[in-house]
Amino acid sequence: MTTDATAELRRVHALRWQDADAAANYRFRATYPPETFDILLSLLGDAPRNVLDVGCGTGNLARRLAPLVDRVDAVDVSREMIAAAHELPDGDRPNIHWQVARAEQAVLDPPYGLVVGGESLHWIDPEVALRRFASVLAPGGMLAVTRPVESDKEPWDAAVREVIVRYSTGYAPFNMIAKWERAGLFQKRGERETVPVMFEQSVEDFIAAFHAMSSLTRAHIDADTFDHEVREIMLKHCPSGIVRRPIRGHVIWGEL
Repeated sequence: MTTDATAELRRVHALRWQDADAAANYRFRATYPPETFDILLSLLGDAPRNVLDVGCGTGNLARRLAPLVDRVDAVDVSREMIAAAHELPDGDRPNIHWQVARAEQAVLDPPYGLVVGGESLHWIDPEVALRRFASVLAPGGMLAVTRPVESDKEPWDAAVREVIVRYSTGYAPFNMIAKWERAGLFQKRGERETVPVMFEQSVEDFIAAFHAMSSLTRAHIDADTFDHEVREIMLKHCPSGIVRRPIRGHVIWGEL
């Protein structure tokens, strides 16, 4: 993919996160197991206990880190996501400083002992953002990339994945860590996964979570047909209407 094409893809997907429906559905996505936060806290060490959460979304990291650290500066390009974050548990904590901005342009208040981000880091401009994060980290500070990992061995996985591939718009997965390392922007220092915890939700909430992905927002696909197809698959495997699956937290960290 050319640099221009990559920049355009970032722009398009950033706009999709302005969708209020995507923000409303974000709460249905799988959550981080508690052990994830033990790993993140261990990376702070004796560094300043201030954390920069990049692409914070509705604050799944920021809101759970805030009671454990001195300050969290939580940045996201979507005003709708930040508004939703305020209404969720711990979203009104005084030591969370919410900001609507791109990571490349946000007003920062260093030093930070840790910069953390999830899947939204796919959409940053690494040449700009990673160099900026390096400049605001305290000596010894790390960048941690984390995400919840769902089981890929559930009986419905293959059928649901086929539907996702048919409907998904404008996104192809890539190994951003390897790309950063090749560019000399990131030096990986460690990687861990948590023990799995069971995550339970209704079939309807399971379906809604897909519409909090930039490539599957309701405004850009035939959402009613997508929902119908996924619902048929899930009710075949989960006739009770409840989906239960193990979730692990995955964390990669390193120096900038």
